[in-house]
Amino acid sequence: MMTWEEVKMDTQKVYPKSSITVFLMDTEQGKPATHWVDKAYKDYSYKRFCPFNCLVSIDLSDRFNVSKANIDTVEIENYFKEELRKVCVCHLLARVTTDNGFDLELYLDDVEEALKKFRTLENDPDRLLNFNCEITEDNDWENIEGLLR
Repeated sequence: MMTWEEVKMDTQKVYPKSSITVFLMDTEQGKPATHWVDKAYKDYSYKRFCPFNCLVSIDLSDRFNVSKANIDTVEIENYFKEELRKVCVCHLLARVTTDNGFDLELYLDDVEEALKKFRTLENDPDRLLNFNCEITEDNDWENIEGLLR
């Protein structure tokens, strides 16, 4: 059995080849919306090494975010993924549309480093946008289980 340090050296093992599924689901207010989930993670072998579920919420009606109206959602996804990957393993599993914007579902291996990075991003006057972040321990990836089915 490989250690997590050995696995992390092989990016093909750490980050499976994406298999994005787009689907329609209603928002909390009952509006139909498009979402996506990366089904490559359904049978991901290393879930136990990335036990921290991180929900990043983007409110597109936020005054600061409105001023950044030309930002593409893929640019936002890449921003968080790339910034977090500078300090930890970060899996971007889904984008779920909300009534005011969208949520990104991520899984991380190092919560302390991720929290430091989020603080840095929040405090940067030149940040890409405002966001909220909630991190919970989810060893079995139950928070994303329904989307992966």
